Amino acid sequence: MAKDNKIVLRNKKGDLRKLVILMNKQNKRFMPPFEPILQAIDLVTTPEELALLLKMGTNLYSYEQALALSGMSNDKFKSVFEVLKQKAFIRTKYSETGEEQYTLNPFIVGWFEGIVTYLIGKSEEKEFARRYMDFFNSLRNRNFFPIRKVMDLMGKYAPVSNQSVGMVREAKNEKGKSKIIIDEKIITPDSMIYPTSTINDMIMEYGTNSIIGQFKACMCRQVTRNVDDYCRFKMPDDIACMGFGDQIKTYMQYGYMRQISKEEAFDIIQKARDCGAIHTVFHEKDDTNLPQIALCNCCWDCCGILRSYNMGAVPLRYSCFYMANITDVSKCNGCGLCEKFCPTAAIKVVEKKVELDSRKCIGCGQCVHQCVRSVVELVENKRTAFLPMLKKSEVRIKT
Repeated sequence: MAKDNKIVLRNKKGDLRKLVILMNKQNKRFMPPFEPILQAIDLVTTPEELALLLKMGTNLYSYEQALALSGMSNDKFKSVFEVLKQKAFIRTKYSETGEEQYTLNPFIVGWFEGIVTYLIGKSEEKEFARRYMDFFNSLRNRNFFPIRKVMDLMGKYAPVSNQSVGMVREAKNEKGKSKIIIDEKIITPDSMIYPTSTINDMIMEYGTNSIIGQFKACMCRQVTRNVDDYCRFKMPDDIACMGFGDQIKTYMQYGYMRQISKEEAFDIIQKARDCGAIHTVFHEKDDTNLPQIALCNCCWDCCGILRSYNMGAVPLRYSCFYMANITDVSKCNGCGLCEKFCPTAAIKVVEKKVELDSRKCIGCGQCVHQCVRSVVELVENKRTAFLPMLKKSEVRIKT
């Protein structure tokens, strides 16, 4: 609700801030409780719902324990709790015996993916998108010295990377077109899913031993579309993020995701790569040493992480496994596809010949994928890539 163009909150600002802080404790990704974030949460949360979330905190509860904590009648609690699950504030976990347990979702991956999908077609959808994008604009407005220097130091010396770059093994046909290599090789022992450097192995392992789901819509693209900022790469609507394992069962229960086979997953990834997708892998508790839980298939114009970097809102940090390398610059015809699809502007065409800035490369493989002349290759180079916050003169997304 707005009054004189100022948003009037229905919840106490302090309580909203407390909720964001609690959500931040659920993984290693920090979401600053700035005003637009508080306003976005306020839009989709009633005081009654917020009060229950604050009571629960970050603990793990059975249904009966959460009911007792709430102080509500059984019928009242059931209705409020169900809505909080639908809005993805509550995450369902499973004990070793298969019993459902409940806890607060982290901001990302967890709440954001669920709430955006929950809002599709609802009256609050566009207003939520506007408030959420105001958050990134508020970050961009802080792009000046010394704030930029502080944000760079925080990103550079963070204890862990929040995400890793998913690499795809592929081969080129006689026309130079890249195709994903699909085989039955599973490199993880005892059917346990561990972090791996290639999406090929990850999809084969989850597709064989667990569950793969795809969201009904790309959350980041859904948000930007709702503020009339459409994908410059025209990524198709049937390409979206994927999730893995038991933690996606609730999303499928509410129709936010559909279960897909490993064959469907490869088809989606191939189509996404052709359109310019960079594959960002999210891990349990935002720790790249832990198993994968989600895979973003998004171009740098839509992806929340890469978009915010390219608009000069945040620095960038990834765990990487490969780096681009120019093999034979004489083959380059200056077409510019590598430059167009590179998410970090690491590769450019200068006087019709390609040049690479390895300091900016995150090893996503888009330059190799798009080039039909095999000018670029990927070489193994495991590292943490950190890219400082872009100066205003360097930003690629200005809207």
